[in-house]
Amino acid sequence: MTDNVMIDCGERLSIEQVETLYANAEQALATAGDISLVAGQVQYCDTAGLQLLLALQKTLEKTGHNLHWQSVSESVREISAYLGLTNELNLSE
Repeated sequence: MTDNVMIDCGERLSIEQVETLYANAEQALATAGDISLVAGQVQYCDTAGLQLLLALQKTLEKTGHNLHWQSVSESVREISAYLGLTNELNLSE
């Protein structure tokens, strides 16, 4: 079992990418303790993408694991704040 798996969010954290991100997250949950997200290159994100990450974080918390941010773009921070998800996604600076 690995301690940490990294998931790259790419340039779009949106509904079009949710299926791929979900598959990556599902695989990571099966093989890892904690998950690190690389979101520094995200240029666009929407509610569906952030909802998936929130669900992933809640699932990890139930198993005693954490979601870590390796990098976060301004776009992710801005949309998360707009939706009131900054604290829930641990994006507070």
